[in-house]
Amino acid sequence: MTGPGGALGLERDRERRWIAGVIGTLSLLATLALGLALSLSAAGAQWRADFEGILTVEIPAEDDAAAQAAKVAAALAVLRADPAIERAEALGRARAQALLAPWLGQTPLDALPLPALIDARARKGAKVDLPALQARLDAAVAGARADDHARWLAGFLALARAAGIVAFVVTAAVAIAAAGAVGFATRAGLAMHREAVDLLHLVGAADSYIAGQFARAALRLALAGSALGALAGAVVLAVAHAVATASGALAFPLPALDLAGWAAIGLVPAGATAVAAASAYATVLRALARIV
Repeated sequence: MTGPGGALGLERDRERRWIAGVIGTLSLLATLALGLALSLSAAGAQWRADFEGILTVEIPAEDDAAAQAAKVAAALAVLRADPAIERAEALGRARAQALLAPWLGQTPLDALPLPALIDARARKGAKVDLPALQARLDAAVAGARADDHARWLAGFLALARAAGIVAFVVTAAVAIAAAGAVGFATRAGLAMHREAVDLLHLVGAADSYIAGQFARAALRLALAGSALGALAGAVVLAVAHAVATASGALAFPLPALDLAGWAAIGLVPAGATAVAAASAYATVLRALARIV
């Protein structure tokens, strides 16, 4: 009575194998959403650490190099007099061009009047009073502007949080869709094997035993489909990152996923398989409970 595929022979049902493709597709979507969210989160943490305590002061461009140099010297004096600032250095023209390269490419900028930039770093644990510093710069250098990068960094961190929310919503939608698809397939299989189910009841099989047969069949199909889907998603993420990094298409390249990120991706098949098995088990128990 327990031949190939269990007591009900569910493994021989070709009509139910489409469920592996559905769950594979859903796992692919979940993997891509999760991978993007994890990559953005890692980028946010990295940039927050990189820019913590960093200030940039911009001095307006001048046609007269000597006049601009005098303004830079005055701004440096203001910055170095601030006890919260550990160091302040003027960036050369080559460095300024390198910073603009992601937007302007490697076009020579010798003919363009570029603003002078000063890179400053706060002492560890110290907080720079940016409004007060800006007021002192205004008094010393007309048009000088200090920026701690907090505004654009906050915008990026908000984007990373939004991506995390989207990934959660996509994952929840995938779980609901997978449960629905497995439930539909399980009800169809239960109707197809109704005579065998009735026979098992006659010989004393419990509802939990019958539900377990369907759960194991759904588990095998879901495991195969979700593993392939997650693997395809991982390949897409790795290739997309490699292509974007090699081509320089992103002005701020996203970091590659670390070991913890790939481990989280690896949980997608396990989650999809658990949802499929639980959905099949619960569907059969509910259906059998209605049979008088």
